[in-house]
Amino acid sequence: MNITIDCIPCILNHIVHSVKTTVTDPKIQERCTRDMLAAVAALDWTNTPPDFARELHRVLRGISGNKDIYEDEKDRSTELAHELLEQLQPDIAAQPDPFAAAVRLAIAGNIIDYGVDAHFDLQSARVRVREAFTLPIDEQAMALLKSRMDQAKSILYVLDNCGEAVFDRLLVDLYRDKITLGVRGYPILNDVTPRELAPSGLGGVPYVSTGDSTPGVSSRHSSDEFMATMRAADLVITKGQGNFETLNEYDRPIFFLFRAKCAIIVKFLGNVPMGSMQVVAANIN
Repeated sequence: MNITIDCIPCILNHIVHSVKTTVTDPKIQERCTRDMLAAVAALDWTNTPPDFARELHRVLRGISGNKDIYEDEKDRSTELAHELLEQLQPDIAAQPDPFAAAVRLAIAGNIIDYGVDAHFDLQSARVRVREAFTLPIDEQAMALLKSRMDQAKSILYVLDNCGEAVFDRLLVDLYRDKITLGVRGYPILNDVTPRELAPSGLGGVPYVSTGDSTPGVSSRHSSDEFMATMRAADLVITKGQGNFETLNEYDRPIFFLFRAKCAIIVKFLGNVPMGSMQVVAANIN
């Protein structure tokens, strides 16, 4: 998905929030903002929103010297997710279908996102994750997902956000013997890198890094190892909007699991409800 003019307000809000989060000196804030705006003006609009984010955060890291802007938020998100998962154990045990429960929680956890919502807070996430068992979902798409996961001999499961990854573990554990995890190569937003795998409960699962800081999967910037792993997998499953925005035209069997948190995505999917839980299949025969 390419950038559109409707993406610009979100990009500008993200610049302001990121700068204020990272630096307190007004002069440095001004410099960061000016340089990030210049980067936006120079970027090719055939790029995806995650491509823009990659460039903006490259500028911000270079000026601020902070290589992991959301490190504290990532750690707090992971801690909160473990607490929530513990609290939800009775609800999980009461579900008649363990696969459906795991998918619902994996998607519900996608609400933990500092990239889309500049006003995101962890306390509101508690409420949103608890919606997992009551929100509508495409049951046919979920059944198709289960069928393809059962059939596949190798699955690349591309993670998204910290905290969310704790809930992903429920689904990953059902297919642990055939899954390789995909993670970001360098810190970007609150996305999972190798550093966060063990704290998320995924430390023993094989993984491959994109070798890149795009908050999605960039075919131009991702490592050869990652791209080869993705091409070789029988099935690719990705989490979150950033992965959807960068891989929605990918020509291999793929499922996208995420919550629709952006007006442009909502419209792209046929005016689905904002915040709805999505299971989107592509190239699935």
